[in-house]
Amino acid sequence: MNIKRIGLIAGGVIALLLIALVTVPFLVPKEVYRAQIERAATQALQRQISLTGDVKISIFPSIAASVGGVTVANPPGFDGPYMVEAGELRGSVRLMPLLSRRVEVKELAFVDAKVSLQKLADGQTNWVFTPAEQPQPAPTRPPAEQKGFNGGVEQARLQNASLTYRDAGTGEYYELRDLDLLASMASTDEPFRLKAKGFFQAHPFEINSTIDTIDALTKERPADIKADLETPFGKVHYTGSVKLGTIPDIEGQFRASSDALPALAALTGAEVPFDLSKLGKINLEGRLKGPADALVVDIDKLTQTSNLAKTSFSGQLNLSEALTISGELSLDAPSLAELARFAAVEMPLNLAPLGGADIKGNVSGSLLQPDLSFEKLGIKGALINANYTGTIQLGEVPSLNGRLDLRSSNAGELARQLEFDLPASTALGKVELSSAISGPVDELVLTGLELTQQSDILTASYKGDVGLGGDGSLKGQLSAESERLRDLLAAAEVEMVPGSTLRSFSAKGLASGTFTKIALTGLDLKLDDITANGTAGIDLTGERPRLTGNLDMGALDLSPFLAPADQKPQRQQPLEAWSKDKLDLAGLQAADADLNIKTSKLTLGSVVLTDAALAANLNAGKLTTDLSQFKAFGGNWKGQMVVDAGGQIPAVNLAMEGNSVAISSLLGTLAGFDKLTGTGAFKVNASARGTSIDEIMRGLNGELSTNLNEGALKGLNVTQIVRSAQSLQQAFTTGSLNNLDFRGVLSPAAETEFTTFNTVLSVQNGVATVDVLKLLSPVLGIDGSGKIDIGGQSLDVRLATAIDKSGQGQGAVVQLNGIPVPVRLSGSWDALKVTPDFSGVQSALQAELTGRLQQEVNDRAGDVAGSIIGNIIGGKQPAGTPQTTPPAGQADDETPAAQAPAPTVEQQLEDAAEKAARDAIGNLFGRRAAPKPAEDPKQDENGE
Repeated sequence: MNIKRIGLIAGGVIALLLIALVTVPFLVPKEVYRAQIERAATQALQRQISLTGDVKISIFPSIAASVGGVTVANPPGFDGPYMVEAGELRGSVRLMPLLSRRVEVKELAFVDAKVSLQKLADGQTNWVFTPAEQPQPAPTRPPAEQKGFNGGVEQARLQNASLTYRDAGTGEYYELRDLDLLASMASTDEPFRLKAKGFFQAHPFEINSTIDTIDALTKERPADIKADLETPFGKVHYTGSVKLGTIPDIEGQFRASSDALPALAALTGAEVPFDLSKLGKINLEGRLKGPADALVVDIDKLTQTSNLAKTSFSGQLNLSEALTISGELSLDAPSLAELARFAAVEMPLNLAPLGGADIKGNVSGSLLQPDLSFEKLGIKGALINANYTGTIQLGEVPSLNGRLDLRSSNAGELARQLEFDLPASTALGKVELSSAISGPVDELVLTGLELTQQSDILTASYKGDVGLGGDGSLKGQLSAESERLRDLLAAAEVEMVPGSTLRSFSAKGLASGTFTKIALTGLDLKLDDITANGTAGIDLTGERPRLTGNLDMGALDLSPFLAPADQKPQRQQPLEAWSKDKLDLAGLQAADADLNIKTSKLTLGSVVLTDAALAANLNAGKLTTDLSQFKAFGGNWKGQMVVDAGGQIPAVNLAMEGNSVAISSLLGTLAGFDKLTGTGAFKVNASARGTSIDEIMRGLNGELSTNLNEGALKGLNVTQIVRSAQSLQQAFTTGSLNNLDFRGVLSPAAETEFTTFNTVLSVQNGVATVDVLKLLSPVLGIDGSGKIDIGGQSLDVRLATAIDKSGQGQGAVVQLNGIPVPVRLSGSWDALKVTPDFSGVQSALQAELTGRLQQEVNDRAGDVAGSIIGNIIGGKQPAGTPQTTPPAGQADDETPAAQAPAPTVEQQLEDAAEKAARDAIGNLFGRRAAPKPAEDPKQDENGE
């Protein structure tokens, strides 16, 4: 057989083989292919695989196959019958390159595929297959004998594919639909390109990426990658390399931007408690480097821009197991209130008045709890400008270490706008604060604090340290002053009645303690005209502030606090009624107090005390003042005074006793009565209730006693009455009864001296009853009785007197053969009337005058004539005696009635004597006799 024939035979065989390769697949029934594929796939995946469509196979010019209607069944217990449904699965491989061990995939397409991935509540999934038992692998040749395949994919396509994922345990659901994907690769050592577009969670997306070689990825060499992702809510671009391995390694640059953050958050399923649309647009540029589990992200620029704020950050993120951050941060927010609302932070204050925030600083440390170092952390509003420089360490309780500077043009108005309930906020004005600040935010410590406050009603400053933890602490120099204290107290909602007290105050001293219990040492205090030096304290833990102090107050005038507004010592003449103005005792209700006071001079209205040691306790409006010693009215005293302003009606209690007291000073000052002089012991216990001095004086109850020595009762000379009575005898002998002059007996210049004068007065409802009133001197004895109306400023007292007629001051008082001269003191204190009790004086004088006239006639005219005249004086007028003229001094309009019997000579003499006594005594007590022609008509009211 020749070579040509052999060649023809060989060519024919090859041709037959080629024809067989092309025709044999078509000679095999399609059901055989379908059954074999279904059986092989079902056995391999242990899941029912069905082919419901046509099966097409071709070998030349490329090996190609297509299967229609592919389904992969769901395991029992999952929704739906199928996990996978595909309209068509086709693929083709070029035949000739296979001869050189090269695989060139012409097409691999998955058309109209639907994949449903499910996870049950118990954790089972439908995408985990249970493969059949694998056959033992065939022996392999040594690596030197192995030859690798090279290949490419001209076109790999997913067309109109969809995929869903549902987690029954968490309720998560994701959907990828309308996916068209096209991938190509000329060979494994040439670039791999991928394009895809579709809808994820109903949001469209498009991907365009390139990998320089698949070979590099499979052989764990760095592979260069370019990728672009574009969606309606953002764009991402990456250029770099990826090295696959147990832990992939990444290095490259990225760029991302988004102006639809809410949609992005919804896409990822992240629950964000604030409105991301407020953040506006985000731009991010940076670099990635390192293994995937310790990736380092260098952020060249991160910016956020919106009406809410402008933020920028540049630095580094370390995404290792311990996440860390470092870099520079800045933020500019025009409104802190809007920023807080965006972050859904509930604030107890209205932040709008604080304006905006301006922040610049550094961030370092843990990503979740970084340390912040601020060059500037400021807020700036219309009423405030504040800045913090230093560090803030975030954590469960953030802590600070830096410096705070704050300025407010009107702190009171700022507090009002912040809706912050600050006591006396309306009293605050310009505030400036500068201090170092450190510690946890709930226990901050301010050191080197300098605080000043200036307003129309309060100026204050503090220099020192302050701790804000617990009840707080402070130690520093404090000063405060106000020229409008009442306005300041009104701002603090302290109710006060109108008055001129509590006008101003100033205080300076070293403050220490807590915010609720402050001690002041080296105190220099001024309240109105009151000054004090020493130590003091204030305790705010109770219902009312409690003041304590040990003070030297110099000259202390409490008159304005115990009397009506603008009280000044009043002149005794003319006497004014007790004031009915409401007592200004609001200061007693504003606080409680325990004070020890030393004063050189204590003034209570018109009462002046010197060298006083005073202990005062004020509790619930009740002021108890213990005076262990003081000097007043020339004597030494001790006692206690209680003023209780806690109820609706103030109450006063007074217990005082003194010795060597000048009684005229005491009575003149307290009662406007200066008619009694002398020194001795004085004791008073009194109580009263009332809203004014008038009510208190009219409501006095208690007891007053005196024991005086060597004094005088002014305005009355009882001894002179005796001498005036003796001068009546001379007046009768001369017939000049009208010439009697008693002005020396009763006059402002007259006085009755005494050796001792003891009194006991019982006071009830402002009226003193004279229980004991005894005055003794060598020539005089007085027993008094009656009443003194303290509230009405009047008296009615009867003085029963007994006088030594010789008036020489020798021996004891002689009452049996003396002339009793009862004297009545009556009327108001400023127009006191001193008059004799005529019921006794008249009969005594008449008997005395009659007896002396008869004796005188007997001595001069003899017994017979004396008997006749005596009968006339002492008996009846004989019949036929002519009527005499009216007695001297009788007024013209006192003519007896026409039918009245004519008076006898005896009656005429008696009338003349009585008339002279009445006229003389009456002229001294305001009764005028008919003026003589030569007398000055401008006589005073007392007839002097």
